[in-house]
Amino acid sequence: MTGPAPSSYDVILHGGKVVTLDRASRIVDALGVRDGRIAAVAAAAEILKGRSPATLVVDISGKTLTPGFCDGHPHMDRSGLRRLGGIPLDGCDSVARIVEVVREAAARTPEGRWIVLMPMGTDPLGYVFRPDQLKEGRFPTRQDLDAVAPDHPVYVRAPWAWWSHRPFPSVANTRALELAGVSRATEAPYNVRIVKDTRGEPTGVFLDENRTPLVEHTLMACVPRVSYEDRITSVRLASAIYSAAGTTAGYEGHGLTPTILDAYRHVHAAGDLTVRMQLSLSLPTAAFDDGRIADLLSHWATTLRGRGSGDDMLRLEGVAFDIGDPRTAAILARSYPYEQWAGHFLQALSYERFIELGVLAARLGLRVNCCVPYDFERVLRAYEAIDAEVPIRDRRWVVIHVTEASPEQIRRMKALGVVATVNPGFMYMASDRFGLATLGERGTPIRQLLDGGIPVALSTDNVPHSMLFAMQQALTRWDDDSRRRLGPSGLTREEALRMATQTGHVLTWEEEARGTLEVGKVADLVVLGDDPLTCDEEAIARIPVEQTWVNGRRVFPGA
Repeated sequence: MTGPAPSSYDVILHGGKVVTLDRASRIVDALGVRDGRIAAVAAAAEILKGRSPATLVVDISGKTLTPGFCDGHPHMDRSGLRRLGGIPLDGCDSVARIVEVVREAAARTPEGRWIVLMPMGTDPLGYVFRPDQLKEGRFPTRQDLDAVAPDHPVYVRAPWAWWSHRPFPSVANTRALELAGVSRATEAPYNVRIVKDTRGEPTGVFLDENRTPLVEHTLMACVPRVSYEDRITSVRLASAIYSAAGTTAGYEGHGLTPTILDAYRHVHAAGDLTVRMQLSLSLPTAAFDDGRIADLLSHWATTLRGRGSGDDMLRLEGVAFDIGDPRTAAILARSYPYEQWAGHFLQALSYERFIELGVLAARLGLRVNCCVPYDFERVLRAYEAIDAEVPIRDRRWVVIHVTEASPEQIRRMKALGVVATVNPGFMYMASDRFGLATLGERGTPIRQLLDGGIPVALSTDNVPHSMLFAMQQALTRWDDDSRRRLGPSGLTREEALRMATQTGHVLTWEEEARGTLEVGKVADLVVLGDDPLTCDEEAIARIPVEQTWVNGRRVFPGA
């Protein structure tokens, strides 16, 4: 038996397939837990000798036990906001059904109060972005909403950009347009279309092309905003949602404001955080000049430098410097500190600013994360310029959403010691994601990164939040838009599972403590209804999550 001589275990799981993912890739049929750590991994007959009257013995009935999933880029809090952002429209496939939901809401809402609805369509991959997705072949208009709620301002939100395709539609009724001051003379913001009728009057429909939707930051800024209490509730809800998906840990490299960091701390202090999270701070570089950003870096350095601060459930470490559309960033900067869905303040750092601020961060001992699908070469050159001033090669700086990388770039990544996160789920809607449809087999180059010695962590980006979906997409590279695979993955099932359960812990410096089922490792576990190593490849995303354990305690299903 691998482990100490039998003694009393706190928990024994047996009766199924235990996929250890250790170096020998052993598969056994039982596991014993003591004091939150794995105390034995062996045959059930041996481990069951260590049970006592106080031992919780769990028969997993032929199911598969693996290490818990570690999401390299979850945006976990957004799952909670999807439950709080308004009245859901899931399953509403027609204007008539949407109008009926509004009618019901108006009947129970005091006159004059806002009625806010979630985006049209069904969460997570069925949001409406084309009129022909609704039975009538059109979006609802203000007149449709007025007919059932003339005395309420009504607004149907647009989805957060990465949950759907462009354009991102939202709809306001006449009362909402009046409160917002939107008329036929209103000028449309950047990359937004105010849809008008044949007389030139707004129909109430807005079509937003921006990856960070701008309508609620501009035309409809009067819509009720996400509050601090909403943020706390969203983290609490999201923690339960991710636990139910088998996720036991996550690393968030960007997209977190001080308000969201504080919401996580609040939920953790209340004992309600069931997913281990390591979080970085996204800086408002579009809102502040370099002097203010330098002050912020100095202020936060004591909390975020080195390995950060916190405990084994919640740790704060590092900062995010991102690049993006400067016109979008400038508009969002006017809303600072409000962050709506995004949770972060879009950054559009120039090459020169990136280096200057990155050198300061490095000197302060802060790890930098950057989202790189827009202009990877610019970020890579900036990292190299920073490294020339302050060596970063042992600090595991992060490149988020690597969607394309040449062999030469991969060699440079290796030299810098960076860790990569990839979101295979982006390939599911490839026509609207960073040119992935055109890149084909060159897009999301997981095989090439692994062969180049780059640690690669799978991530979901909350689109959707299932790591099983991310694992299946890494293997199948399925583009649902073109109904084809974007080239072969070159990956084995085991490699995909290891990226879903192990590499994320490299991001958190915890790879020696988590990610395999071995004696002495932390007992973060997931019981799956089927074996992702042997089931039909197309079924991986649909595997039921039966149980999730964190630190030897079952967090899903709850007590």
